[in-house]
Amino acid sequence: MAAEIHMVPVTTRLDGSELRIPVHILKGERDGPTLTLVSTQHGAEWFSVEILRRVLADATPKALRGRVIGVPVANPVALEQFKRMTPDESDEPDLNRVWPGGQTWVAEQIAAALDKEVLRGTSYLMDFHPGPWGAALATIGYGADLPDAKVRRASLEMALAFGHPSVRALKMMGAFPGPRSIAGYAGSALNIPNIGPCLGGLGFGPDVERDWVAQNVRGVQNVMRHFGMLEGEPTGLPERYFHFGSRGHRVVPRKGGYLRAGHGPDALMTEVKKGTVLGTVSSPHTFEKLEDLVSPVEGVIFGVARDYMVRPGDWAYFVAETGRADTAWVRRSGSVKDMADTIERGGHAAGGAST
Repeated sequence: MAAEIHMVPVTTRLDGSELRIPVHILKGERDGPTLTLVSTQHGAEWFSVEILRRVLADATPKALRGRVIGVPVANPVALEQFKRMTPDESDEPDLNRVWPGGQTWVAEQIAAALDKEVLRGTSYLMDFHPGPWGAALATIGYGADLPDAKVRRASLEMALAFGHPSVRALKMMGAFPGPRSIAGYAGSALNIPNIGPCLGGLGFGPDVERDWVAQNVRGVQNVMRHFGMLEGEPTGLPERYFHFGSRGHRVVPRKGGYLRAGHGPDALMTEVKKGTVLGTVSSPHTFEKLEDLVSPVEGVIFGVARDYMVRPGDWAYFVAETGRADTAWVRRSGSVKDMADTIERGGHAAGGAST
């Protein structure tokens, strides 16, 4: 691998070890922008580590204009426990809600160190958030309410160039994931165009997961082509995109038990009627059915589960509501820029989501 590894110091842990974040830096032979890839802000979402490894392994300095910076494990403290949150007693356990960080809690110190050492030299940002074990997502989010119009537009183009048919217009500053997420902070305070690829998950078998990795790698390379970091044009773009700003409805268990998933990976990006039973939860003790997981709206499924044991509130399904002014299937025509023009003319308003 041609990338250099730079260790970003954060703090000293109680056991005496130094908490440092490995940052991979691949420099091209020609000048160009810097694309930063961030993975595993949430320790349960480690699927994207392999995506970054593949991207860095496939790229070569000779073919690259600019730099690729990879942060495969942004929160090693959370990864060590396979937990979404930093496992401490802090008031700020979620790394993706504390940017630009501070000097108190561990998550704040991680954010502050990466802000200084990584974000300040970044031209474009991708922050990966796949599903944890037992669940998978399929959408590419961008900040449709970022304050600078040029940043909004570049972020939309990134999402389209990535090449997945689901593109989500997040109300990033006013709702989810918020102005103190890495995307909200980078897009508003540092004017860095960015996207959040949420494509893939864990526990679905090697063939399915390898395909998700390949889709993500191609998506990153497509964005690099779009911005001239690699030769050529984005490849494998879909014939149509589902662009939605409507709220992403979470359909999750209210009761703990064994989830039997009626809709698995094959159901991603398929349309579903209101009232459709997506899965059921049964008692592991008595085997009785405890509840049906039912789609609350007519829409498109962009998050699914596999059969697994769940607690109340654990990840299961996500449905994007259709039939709204801010939601449409948009047929691809022309270049990525042409598609962005079409979507902007359509007036799709930014909408919240809950993932």
